[in-house]
Amino acid sequence: MALAPVAVEFISAVPPSKAPCLLVGGTADEFWDGDTARSLTPPVLEVAHADHSLFVPGRPLKESAAALGEVATAVERFLDDVAWPKSL
Repeated sequence: MALAPVAVEFISAVPPSKAPCLLVGGTADEFWDGDTARSLTPPVLEVAHADHSLFVPGRPLKESAAALGEVATAVERFLDDVAWPKSL
C-alpha cells in the first residue's frame, strides 16, 4: 500500500525517538500502514476492519466497542510493561 502524501510528510518530519511508544491503527484507515508502523516501533496494535476513528463500518456497533476495548487493553499493557514497569 502506498502511503498518503500527508503520511510520508509526517513520517519524514518526525525525528526518530528513543522513547517507547504504542502505535494504534485500523486496517480500514486509508492513512494507516501497518508495515511502516511495525518498522518504527515494536508495540503496534492493528485493529482489523477499523477506520481512522477506530469505528468498524458496516458491522454491529458492538464490534466498534470491542475495538476500543482492544485499544484500552493495549494501552494498559504498554503502560505496565514499557512505561511503568513494576520494580523487582
